[in-house]
Order: sequence, then structure tokens, then C-alpha cells
Amino acid sequence: MNIGLLVSEPEDEIVKKICMGAVKAANGKEVTLVIMPGKKLCSKKGTAKDDDFDYQYNALFDYAKQISFDVILVDIERIGKNVTILRKEAFLNKFKDIPLLTLSEQEGYTCVNQVENEKEHFEQLGYEAVCDAIFYVKNQVLPPAEPDQKFEFNPEPDYKALINIAEIGRKILHRKYESEASYKVVTNIALENGLKDCGIFLYDKKVKNNEKNTWKIPEKIGVKAAIINGKEALFDDGKLETETSEIISLFTRDNNKVLIMGNLFVGDCQLGAMIVDFHKKFLIDNFFDSITGILTGISRLSYLERQLQETREELYDVQEELARDDSVLDHIGDQDYLTGGLNRRGFFAKAYDLLKENFNEGKTAIVAYINMESLKNINDIYGHEEGDRVVKKVADILQKVFDDCIIGRIRGDEFAVIEITDDEDRSEALREEMSVQNTKLFSESKRYINHLQYSICEFSYEENLSLRQMLKETDESLQRIKGNI
Repeated sequence: MNIGLLVSEPEDEIVKKICMGAVKAANGKEVTLVIMPGKKLCSKKGTAKDDDFDYQYNALFDYAKQISFDVILVDIERIGKNVTILRKEAFLNKFKDIPLLTLSEQEGYTCVNQVENEKEHFEQLGYEAVCDAIFYVKNQVLPPAEPDQKFEFNPEPDYKALINIAEIGRKILHRKYESEASYKVVTNIALENGLKDCGIFLYDKKVKNNEKNTWKIPEKIGVKAAIINGKEALFDDGKLETETSEIISLFTRDNNKVLIMGNLFVGDCQLGAMIVDFHKKFLIDNFFDSITGILTGISRLSYLERQLQETREELYDVQEELARDDSVLDHIGDQDYLTGGLNRRGFFAKAYDLLKENFNEGKTAIVAYINMESLKNINDIYGHEEGDRVVKKVADILQKVFDDCIIGRIRGDEFAVIEITDDEDRSEALREEMSVQNTKLFSESKRYINHLQYSICEFSYEENLSLRQMLKETDESLQRIKGNI
């Protein structure tokens, strides 16, 4: 049986006691318990303070809707401490399709058995909650109250926790790694410290979670590194993509466990999650937040290194173009020397102006990438003169298909297109016309294959959406198309 325990922050002494009681019950009853410390609910996303990210921590609760829990326990009194009753009810209603018990009385919801002298025995409340949840799932009613238990919790001194954090940071942040090996270092450190389960999960790209972009958890998530039952989980090429709803199941297929889960985020974007075997040191003030903070730093470094590598490759491409005698003309003025249309510089200048003047609420930006996949072979076999003729022909075709759009040749074999529209069917019409013209182009080629690969994406208006982001997503879409062919 899988039980989710939604609490605020472990820095709260009451929350610590509730967690310790729940852990004892889960171990004794042999069920899986997942502790999810998502901070206190915010009245709305974001605040005036730039460094207040409680609403990002709240996103951890959204995972509880996705994960296959048999029952969810909610410490609504402390989670909802700063919000109205209506806001608490709205939060609890998100889990209406999952059996749910509250740890304190809330009108309209089933509450676990309350214990005598609750203020002094929150460990017993946590223990009672898990026992009640097990019985409730099986019988749909609450059992008699559990007998009082004895609890012991002797946390390590704060200075020892600080030493542990410093050691983890030293081992991870001061080294250079090939690929994403740093994530495996994290799981190995967990293993060295006696933990049997640890997993780091990241999405392919950041997912916005703010007032204007209520996030939707992606269906798939990448497993960057994991140890399961004390052994490294081996995946093809060191990578694995799994259903986001199944990340707990990766650890609980063989036996029951107590896990703690934290989400990874930066700014107003969710990056992924960490799941680790529960240890009482995670209840030391700020210990768990420090661990997830280090992981966030690793993920940002990894992302920046990938961006740096992509920039290097782009610079190499420009250098190669400049090495050709006539390509230098592409970097002077706005006109492409071969097609007579816009070159890379001209395209970006026109595109930025277009977005600034016309991209606003209710409008959609359509961005396309078109790649002449056969151009290199044509140049190699039939010469650059024939290759230039083919480029001109493709440019003419694109002018017909993307009428009234901004079109530019941004690389020797690649064109980019952008248009702002309020026509909901525009992108589909462009795809259909592009397919017709591409088939015609292919059939007209007698001596060689002349075929285009293309991606046409549409983007609804967002205040912070940049041209660079749109082009990047469209390019990634094109690369996926190439990979599937």
C-alpha cells in the first residue's frame, strides 16, 4: 500500500514529530510512506519578495495527484496556516478522486482519530494517521484509536549536519564531469551514507509555474541517476525516461519503504524531483532543502554547459561560412547574397521588430525551420553551382508557401520563418501546403534526391516568451523529426 503524507516544512517542530510517528507506523505495518514537505499554501502564486518561492515548493503537492497513492494524509492545519478556509477547501478538492484523510478536523472531510493531549503527543498523531489510513482504505471507515506508543528522536547536532552538507558540496560542485556523471556522484554519496534508495528525476526542459503559467506536470520525466535497494539502477546509455506518475513505483516494486520527496526548481520554473530513502537527519532544520538546493545547482550547471557547447558549435558553423569567399557577404547588410531574401542578420532584425510591434494578447507566433537535408550531397557530387541553383529554387518555394511571412536563410542549408497571426488554422494550412510543395519538389528531382525536412510550431503570447526560446523549441522539434526518419 502506498501512502502520501503532505506536510509543510520539517523545520516546524510539530511537523517533525508527526513525521517520526508516521515513519514508525509505516515501518511497523510494512507499507510505503512518501513524505512530501511542500511548505505552506500561498494565497496566490508569487509575492512582492523576489526570494519567496513558497509557491514553487507547493508544486510538490501537485505530484500527489499524479502518483498512484492508495490514500493521502494531509496536515491541512499547518499547510493551510496562512490561507482562508475556502482556499483550504479548494486545495483539498484537488484530491477528490483519491481517498483522503486530514490530520485535523476540516468540515466536509474525514479526519483521523484525534489523540488525547494532542499538543504534547504529535508523534502519536502521526502514528495514528498512518494506522487509520491503512484501515480506511480496506474498510472505508476509521478504526478504533491506536494505543499510545513510545517514541525516540535524537537528531544529530546542527554542526554535524553542516559538515555533511559541506562534504556533499565539496564532492559535487568542485569537480568537472563528463556528460551528467555528477548526478551519479549524488546517488553514490547517498549509498555511502547508508541510504538504499535515491533517484534524481529531471524534465527535458524547464516547466514554467507562475501566475500566468499554471504548470502542468509533463507525462514523462528523465531518470538521471538512481540507486534502488542499495544497488545502482542501470539503464541504456545511463539514461531512462519514465512516466512521471510511476517514479515512486520504481522504488517500491519489491518491498515497502519510507521515502521523502522534494521538487527541484529555479526561479519560476520546475526542473524535476528528488526521491530518497528517509533518514531522520532529513528532519534537521534546512538539511533537506540544502540537499535539493545543491541538486538544483548541479542541474543549472549542466544546462549552462550544454548551452555553452551549442554556442561553440554555432560559432564553428559561422567560421566555416566565413571561410568561403562569398559567404562573408551574408554578414554585411541584411540581404542573402544568393537568394536575394533576408540573411541571418536580416531575419533576426525583422523578427525582433515584428514581435515587438505585433505579438500581444490573443495573437499566435508561428515559427518554422526548413532544412535542405540533401544540399551537402548535391554540392559534393554536382558542384556548388548546382547546389546554389537548388537553394534558389527552395527559396522560391518558401516564398509561395509562407506568403507575407518573414523568411531568412540563416545557414547555408537552413531557412527560418516567423509570422504573427490570429488565425487558429494558419499553422495547419502551412503544414498542408508545405507537404504538397515538398512532394512536388521531390518528384521533380531526376538526378538526385531533393527533399526538405521542416518543423512548424505555434506559440501563444506570453510576456516573457523570447524569440530565442521559440527558435530553440522549433529547432528541437526539427531534430526530433530528423531522428525519427
